[in-house]
Amino acid sequence: MAARKKQRKSARAGCLLWLAAFLLLLVLFLVKFSDIKAAVQKTGFLDAVSHAVEKPVETKTPAQPQPPSINPAQNATPNSTPATTPVPVAPASPTSAIPTPAPSPNAPALPAAQEPGLAPAAPNPGQAKEGQTPEGSAGTSSGPNSAAPSATGPSAPLGTEKTRSAVLYFVRIDDSGAISSQKVKRLLPISDSPIQDTLDQLIKGPSQSELRTNLISLIPSGTKVRGISVRGSTAIVDLSDAFLYNRYGKEGYVAQLRQVVYTLTEFANISDVRFLIEGKPRDYITEGVSLDSPWSRGSF
Repeated sequence: MAARKKQRKSARAGCLLWLAAFLLLLVLFLVKFSDIKAAVQKTGFLDAVSHAVEKPVETKTPAQPQPPSINPAQNATPNSTPATTPVPVAPASPTSAIPTPAPSPNAPALPAAQEPGLAPAAPNPGQAKEGQTPEGSAGTSSGPNSAAPSATGPSAPLGTEKTRSAVLYFVRIDDSGAISSQKVKRLLPISDSPIQDTLDQLIKGPSQSELRTNLISLIPSGTKVRGISVRGSTAIVDLSDAFLYNRYGKEGYVAQLRQVVYTLTEFANISDVRFLIEGKPRDYITEGVSLDSPWSRGSF
């Protein structure tokens, strides 16, 4: 009995010892869990174990039976009969019997096939590449079906715009301060409003070459033409209110009126000019210079 009790006590002590060792290892494992996890991930131990455990499963796809190739030149004999099992072949279109070569990128496009009895379609000039002219249209017609020139090209050569001669009047101030009118000629494009165009050029002032000859305009800067019309032989000119301010005094006002009157009376159908300011008549432009009646060349 005593020996059995001793064995039981030693077994219990051994169990307690193993349990204590297990708890100690568990505590150490929990304390060092982060270090152990980092070391395992660094060494790749888990990946090696997973690869060793898993076995690749190979799946084989059964090979599909290929239809037997039939060579008519090898299998055909004078007394042979067609095979009993026909090979499915896609129906060929009438145009697929003749192989069509792939078009080259630089090769010219071939015209579409025409039915018998139909005239070939005229090429479209808009489809020609830039910098190239359609075949047979190099400046002359090559036949009744030759392509016409593109409508987007220039309608007329450069430098052939029709012009007319216009007469403008500017002024020159000499050393003594005397103001004199100076006549200049300009080439202006022909348009449907020659009077308006001429007056606009006068309001813009002298060109650079005219300025180098000491020509100036006494029409105040900022003046704009609001409208112009002709009634009988009188041109009615509507100007902005900037026309009312001239820094050269009475002589300057008279000179700016003379510029407009002389320029417009160069037209054969105009003999005098009536001035409006902002669409309204005025009695005076400055003291001693009235605007209540039309001005002609004889008014100066």
